[in-house]
Amino acid sequence: MASWSENGTDVTFPIASIPELTAAEADGATGDMRKCIYALLAKFYAFWLTIPVADRPAMMTIYRSTSTNDVTGEITQTFQFQFKVTHTGTEVADEESA
Repeated sequence: MASWSENGTDVTFPIASIPELTAAEADGATGDMRKCIYALLAKFYAFWLTIPVADRPAMMTIYRSTSTNDVTGEITQTFQFQFKVTHTGTEVADEESA
């Protein structure tokens, strides 16, 4: 994913690289964690869709579903991230060599 960086201690994403997220929403003291999480999940999913299907990792999958309540009109989005992990359950399994 473009525009992220790491320095050996922290991984950072510029707020401007995450659609729908403002500096106020991301503020550590007064922001809204729900909006931060939703914006990150939406960004990860959108990036996932840019990867050609044949090039996507076999050991990770991202799904999103959207439903609408017919009575209230409320829209619910669900993101599902699946990882195949090692037997210890602490590491993402390596991709098989092509």
